[in-house]
Amino acid sequence: MPRISSSVLDIFFMLLFLFLVAVVLRMDWIYYLVYVLGGVWLLSHWWIRRSFKYISVKRQFLPKAFVGETIDVKVEIRNRSWLPIPWMLIRETVPIDLQSGEIYREAVSVGGRSTVKYQYDLYCRRRGYYSLGPLMFSTGDLFGFVESTWQETSTQHVTVYPKVVSLPELGLPSRLPFGAMSTTQRIFEDPARLAGVRPYTSGDSFRRIHWRATAHEDALLVKKYQPAIALNTAIVLDLDRGAYPGKSVFGDSEWAIVVAASLATHLNANRQPVGLITNGLDPISGAEAAAIPAHPSRGHLMSILELLARVQLHDAERPLDAWLPRKVAELDWGTSLLVVTPKLTEGMLRILHGLYRRGLNVIVLVCAQQADYRKLQTEAEHLGIITYQVIWEADLTLLGAHPA
Repeated sequence: MPRISSSVLDIFFMLLFLFLVAVVLRMDWIYYLVYVLGGVWLLSHWWIRRSFKYISVKRQFLPKAFVGETIDVKVEIRNRSWLPIPWMLIRETVPIDLQSGEIYREAVSVGGRSTVKYQYDLYCRRRGYYSLGPLMFSTGDLFGFVESTWQETSTQHVTVYPKVVSLPELGLPSRLPFGAMSTTQRIFEDPARLAGVRPYTSGDSFRRIHWRATAHEDALLVKKYQPAIALNTAIVLDLDRGAYPGKSVFGDSEWAIVVAASLATHLNANRQPVGLITNGLDPISGAEAAAIPAHPSRGHLMSILELLARVQLHDAERPLDAWLPRKVAELDWGTSLLVVTPKLTEGMLRILHGLYRRGLNVIVLVCAQQADYRKLQTEAEHLGIITYQVIWEADLTLLGAHPA
């Protein structure tokens, strides 16, 4: 809604004073001056008020991007009235983490029945869920009698996905024991694993015909696939503020989110069902983030990345070893559990060993420095738990050369 701000009383008393002077001195030119100033003042009020009633604003941009990308924002201001607006100052409210260094202000003139476009860029330097706006306008008449401001009543949001690092760069093997597992039952077959060819039989799908082998042997041959069963993968992201070292809580927690996003992207690219469980805070609901069940679709991956974009550190009521068992109680046998945490403890190893004995494939990725990590890693190996230490990107090359 527009808001008019002007020195109404000052102008009114000035006109009243001039009118009294004209009555006392009987000077016609002062009467004329009062009429002209008063008419211009009234016309300016009417002009500006009417102009804002016919102004519409439309902001166009892509609401989702990855870290390092630039978002092009276009603001379209349309004047549906025949009355022009002499000048208008546009001021956009942009979060600091999205500012690209330019000044988000522009002075324009909007003609009658015309459209003005204002364009600026947003640089996505950090993952997050940001509010864009409100957009504010300031305008007035050419004589300075009236000044008016307008502000949006709603805001739009921008989601910046976390950075995604390819899995080999994390110092992990490219073929971890999660996802599809071989089986002796031939009810399920993995089309990504070719086991050979066999003669065509009635009822075989034409999609399974191996055309190159058919041309070579001059007989219809179809592909044989290795039997496999698809197992779900659940990524557990520990965002309990108390678990992170105090001096590097921000850096380590952001890196943990990058690791989780990279794992989810890698698994989805290999057509494996992947889900996310975290004790972080979802700013939209204001509570602990809801778990995302495992699914292999691309759209499901984007849901995971959206949650990882906005999730925040949380002062959890219980540590991970006390919180985790109930959260994974309904996971199927054979599910791979990838635990991304800044700290590995003996209590956590006992809980994870219980999950391992229950049939889960447990892998722990420690994303922060820990003095007694080697000792706990040895204990974890005896308990059937695979552990890796993945820290900042400066150490990725070293971890790749000497994997944990």
